[in-house]
Amino acid sequence: MSAPKIKPLDPDVINKIAAGEIIVSPVNALKEMLENSIDAASKNIEILVKDGGTKLLQITDDGHGISKEDLSILCERFTTSKLKNFDDLSSIETYGFRGEALASISHIAKVSVITKTADDRCAWKTTYLQGKMTSDPIPTAGKDGTTISVQDLFYNVPSRLRTLKSSNEEFSKIVDVAGRYAIHSKNIGISVKKLGTSQCTLNIRNNLTTKDRIRSIFGHTVASNIFHIDFPTSNSITNPDDKETSNSDTDEKNLGLKSITGEFNSLNYVSKKAISPIFFINNRLITCDPLRRSLTQVYSGFLPKGNKHFIYLSLVIDPRNVDVNIHPTKREVRFLYQDEIIEKISLYLNGQLSKMDSSRSFATPSLKQESLSSQNFDTTASSSSKRLLQSQITSSSLPIGGVAKPKRYENKLVRTDSAQTKITSFLRNSRFTPTIAGGEQFTKLDSNDNTDTLTTSTRNIRSSSPSIMTSNTTLFVEDEEDDIKTKNNSYSVVPKERVNVNLTSIKQLRENVDASTHQELTNIFANLTYVGIIDQERRLAAIQHDLKLFLVDYAALTNELFYQIGLTDFANFGIFELTNSVNDEIKSEDNHIYLIELLKFFKDTPIEKKVKIISQLWMMREMLDEYFSIRIGCTIPDFEEEEEEDKDFPFESIYIKSVPLLLKGYIPPLSKLPFFIYRLGTRVVWDEESNCLDGILKQIALLYIPEVIEKKDPEDPNTSEADKIQYISKTGEMASVLEHTIFPCVKRRFLAPTTLLKDVVEIANLPGLYKVFERC
Repeated sequence: MSAPKIKPLDPDVINKIAAGEIIVSPVNALKEMLENSIDAASKNIEILVKDGGTKLLQITDDGHGISKEDLSILCERFTTSKLKNFDDLSSIETYGFRGEALASISHIAKVSVITKTADDRCAWKTTYLQGKMTSDPIPTAGKDGTTISVQDLFYNVPSRLRTLKSSNEEFSKIVDVAGRYAIHSKNIGISVKKLGTSQCTLNIRNNLTTKDRIRSIFGHTVASNIFHIDFPTSNSITNPDDKETSNSDTDEKNLGLKSITGEFNSLNYVSKKAISPIFFINNRLITCDPLRRSLTQVYSGFLPKGNKHFIYLSLVIDPRNVDVNIHPTKREVRFLYQDEIIEKISLYLNGQLSKMDSSRSFATPSLKQESLSSQNFDTTASSSSKRLLQSQITSSSLPIGGVAKPKRYENKLVRTDSAQTKITSFLRNSRFTPTIAGGEQFTKLDSNDNTDTLTTSTRNIRSSSPSIMTSNTTLFVEDEEDDIKTKNNSYSVVPKERVNVNLTSIKQLRENVDASTHQELTNIFANLTYVGIIDQERRLAAIQHDLKLFLVDYAALTNELFYQIGLTDFANFGIFELTNSVNDEIKSEDNHIYLIELLKFFKDTPIEKKVKIISQLWMMREMLDEYFSIRIGCTIPDFEEEEEEDKDFPFESIYIKSVPLLLKGYIPPLSKLPFFIYRLGTRVVWDEESNCLDGILKQIALLYIPEVIEKKDPEDPNTSEADKIQYISKTGEMASVLEHTIFPCVKRRFLAPTTLLKDVVEIANLPGLYKVFERC
């Protein structure tokens, strides 16, 4: 087989290979164009990006522009205004010099240029492809400077396009590089924005100081813990370990240093997030691994393990000692006496940090280190001895097992000291809540919830007309030991053994609740801290979990809570007895609450339907009593229902004696009792066991949802005194019940379903608020 012939490559292939060496990602294209804008003496540079720079990468500056005569060769290889012969590389002070950047970009993207010099009367626009100008320049509107738009980057190099990261990651790289140039470029403003957004991701004004630029890019924490260093610019380095030969010519070398300046973090800076060092040599952004390793080693002797540092360093070296033409992307440079210069920088930085280290103060140890806390730390002691002492203190404070307790920072702290005063203590006594009921004021005591068999009786729950029924009650209770009647909200205990329910339908309903549980939301409720009511008319409350504040629809929350209580305590409810006070208007001693009177609230419902509702409840009274503690009675002695519909059914004599008591310390809003009876008769499917039990539990849960409290302005002169008293009473009672009864029950036993996600909204979090205040 004959040897293959050597042939010259096609020019198009050559240009694509060259472009692939220089432009490897959108951020490389941006870097080249950004350096051209800085070389053009621009004061403001604007960068516009779409899809991480692959669809559009546009840079606009206000520099000196490009003359019309030079546009024809702008994107040809090896055309530049910054270099004339090879010897000029030894004194090059501009970013660009090879004339390859725009040529390479034009071979892998579609380029358009709009430019105007100070002498031009208008701007000129043209486009480029494959390094050639595709159309003659046409006049257009524009201001002094240049706008270069790069579209469809790598459209003809699909393999390179596939290697790129996501558009967000590529955009982050662009912002990072632009930020690094913004820190170094004095008196130059740089902004970066995504196409289609109204705000800039990065916006550095041209009049900002270096510290302000760092604050805008890396945050207040970094900027507030940095210090400036101007390194000595002596062009000689002396062996520090040999003083006798320190003046010897053999130990001194001309380093060609002109200036070394930088911003470094102090020893009070605490951060676990690594920020790669920012190095500029002769105003060129570079990476220098030997310098990075050396400075990192210096900081490792001062910072705690795991803490990261921030470094910005700018070196100006004699151009004759620097070789910038060793890498296609110009990311790396070589300079003479590299080891000596790095050693000089490291030694000086170590000395500056040692001065800070010797003046640092250490926190007093905890009570566990009482023997050490009595010692006075000498602030003039050596840094190494203090670090050793600090490590001893730290190791002695480790808990059993040797695992250190993680440190929590200020923006992640939650108040845990119960001795601290709460804001609610300035508003109202948290244990005694004045309540207006039946025209008298009494004090309601807190009580623990108990859903075992309990009973209480109420009076004055109904006014003369069902349409204005109210839940205001006067409570007469029986003390368990002394049988003394009082107006305090206590309960009498009725002996009754707990019933174990084995109904398949109830087990299935419980399994459905378990299956629909949202673990993260359940954890939030299990560890909540109740904040208070936000809007009693819309039934919104605020709770805190960890560092986050949530807005909760407590109507939806209590609906799910009482449904779950109904399933958990099925057939074991307490008894809430209902009695009516003596009504002087009807001249009767009867204190029953008749169902027909309750249903009069629904004026548009025909009497036949009301009778059917009462008949259905009377027929199911034994099941309602056994499973739900809903007791239905009749004033006619020994009355029994007929198998067939009886036209003489005494519906006017049927009354309700009790409803289930689900949560001790909380009285359901009895103004909803008519709706409860009506919906029991119309919304429950009585013919099928599972649907029947589920429907009744849902109606009981609806009864227990806290009522809407209509807003009243106590300062409004048009509001009557009675309305003011009633509004203040209801609001105070609801706030007390939510804080001391309902939300503690939620913490103990609530399983949050996924459907509740729409009713819980995060409105603030502490780290986010810290970031907001950092920007202010």
